[in-house]
Amino acid sequence: MNDRSRLNQRWVNEELYKVLDVFGFRAVMFVEWGFRPADVRRTTERIKVPGAIIKQWVKTAEQEQKMAEEAEASGHRESAAEFYYRAALYYGPPCGVLHANTPRKLELYKRLIHCYTRFTELFDDAPVRRVEIPFENGKTIPGILQTVPGVEKAPCVLVIPGMDTIKEYMPSPYHNHFRRRGIATLTIDGPGQGESNTRETWVTLDNFERAGTAAIDFMETIPELDTDKVGVYGWSMGSYWGPRIAAHDPRVKACVGAMGVYLQKDTIFKHSKPAYRANYMYMSNIHDEDEFDAMAEAMTLEPLVDKIKCPTLLAMGEYDELCPLEDGEQLFDMLSCPKEMWVYEDETHTFGNRLPDFYLHVADWMRDAMDGKMGDGYAKRIDHPAR
Repeated sequence: MNDRSRLNQRWVNEELYKVLDVFGFRAVMFVEWGFRPADVRRTTERIKVPGAIIKQWVKTAEQEQKMAEEAEASGHRESAAEFYYRAALYYGPPCGVLHANTPRKLELYKRLIHCYTRFTELFDDAPVRRVEIPFENGKTIPGILQTVPGVEKAPCVLVIPGMDTIKEYMPSPYHNHFRRRGIATLTIDGPGQGESNTRETWVTLDNFERAGTAAIDFMETIPELDTDKVGVYGWSMGSYWGPRIAAHDPRVKACVGAMGVYLQKDTIFKHSKPAYRANYMYMSNIHDEDEFDAMAEAMTLEPLVDKIKCPTLLAMGEYDELCPLEDGEQLFDMLSCPKEMWVYEDETHTFGNRLPDFYLHVADWMRDAMDGKMGDGYAKRIDHPAR
């Protein structure tokens, strides 16, 4: 691919960017998470200005919750499960744009948790359950564990969502690509994420890796899991936290950092839409701009590259607007572990229409890596052509 440097790229028109980001780039992502395409379309069509996001997604979520309750009352277990599942997902976007623990946000999160819990109680296709992972200062990290029916000891992938996504989104229990390959998943809302925010478990420079270690400790208490085969898969800001976990815990046998935010954070926190900076300040409970800048300056994987020993996959869109491709290439060159890099031509941060392909490929890659198919000295870059 040609070198198309974006190191000096600036995103200053927040209103335009919100329209593209929420209604365009993420439409495919929503569907892959389990959002029904018709619901995404009718909800986003009602959103005429960014300020209407909360109202319209709550309206859609309430409609799904009402249908779930009606189906459950009629004894239609399967339909009730799916309606509750979608209702939980649809409460996610309004919670995600509220960057403070307001009474409104806490109430919406209560509804989200209620709907997802009812889903897990009614869903019969495979085991899915909410779990609480012991953490620091008497707190717990909330997670969702999906095990593999009929497999006595399954490998397990610790799934790390992005900055503004939540554990309920990935992987979808209705089409879990890992489970189909005999791999269990434990998805967490780590410090600063989702439900942990509502509990005031804020993210710091170094507590996410400790949360990751706590999650792997928890895996060791689950008889159905093979903790000799543990992977970590993070996307977006999770692509920064995931490798940090791998660098600090030798039990990690494979690591994926997708939609990378690996090294400098100026692009996302200074040159992208202001909502990203506001959200991370909320996640870290830092309200002083200079203090936040000092933390962001230290948020880089560069000091940890020599500690990452397991096979590692980096995946990026060629025109990633939140992390220049050059940052991913630099990190790839710095890593001395078995490594692979995928670049999706013409795609942005969320991989656009290539996202469904990526989800299949990354599950295959994780299985191969945990099976030991990438030895010392392995290094490969794959440029996926535009489709």
